Amino acid sequence: MSRQPTGIAAHLSREIMRTAAGRLLILLLLAVSLLPYQASAENKDLVILKSERWIDTMKGTIKNMSADRAEEVVIVVRFFDGTATPARPHRRKHTTRQELGRQTVTLPPLDSGQEAPFEVEIAEKHRTATSFKFEPHAIWRAMSRARSGGR
Repeated sequence: MSRQPTGIAAHLSREIMRTAAGRLLILLLLAVSLLPYQASAENKDLVILKSERWIDTMKGTIKNMSADRAEEVVIVVRFFDGTATPARPHRRKHTTRQELGRQTVTLPPLDSGQEAPFEVEIAEKHRTATSFKFEPHAIWRAMSRARSGGR
């Protein structure tokens, strides 16, 4: 038979557990706070500022939020068809998104902070899409900083 710790041993045991739990909580909060930054860092901050869909075209504006120059900017537009399929008669309908296809548009290089309009003509087979998603891509070049002064 083992005895429960009492006195100072019990106090130290509780204190160690409380400290470990606190550190674990802080690590989890730190990890969760970094997730949005890592997700936006994938495309190095190419942001679609606005977009609108017409019957046969999609128009929008993209901005380079990075400090680097974006060269060979390509926007991939993925078109989806959302069809509702009932799982059970009295439950919520489950929607599955089937990708209808992709189209791309190539833009000129964007310097840091620069915006550019884009337009994609929607192919006939993609016009029935109920939703779409933009995926901006680029090759990044670090901006060279000119020296100031007489050196």
